[in-house]
Amino acid sequence: MSEVSAICDALGRKEMGQRLGVSKAAVANAVSDGRFPSRWYKVISRMCADQGVGCPLSAFNFADENISAPSEDAA
Repeated sequence: MSEVSAICDALGRKEMGQRLGVSKAAVANAVSDGRFPSRWYKVISRMCADQGVGCPLSAFNFADENISAPSEDAA
């Protein structure tokens, strides 16, 4: 199981979609891709922190979207 899939299972795909303002299909696509879009980082990291779920930066696609990854201290 990928870390993206594990995060989705822990947080709930429906809840993630609602908090992110995206469809369940968009969340499913991220699972299929094995990476979340970097623009989802703030919402997902906050949800993970609230639920005590690990949220590694490697689960996000920072490089492909030309956005700098946040420092680990900022998370």
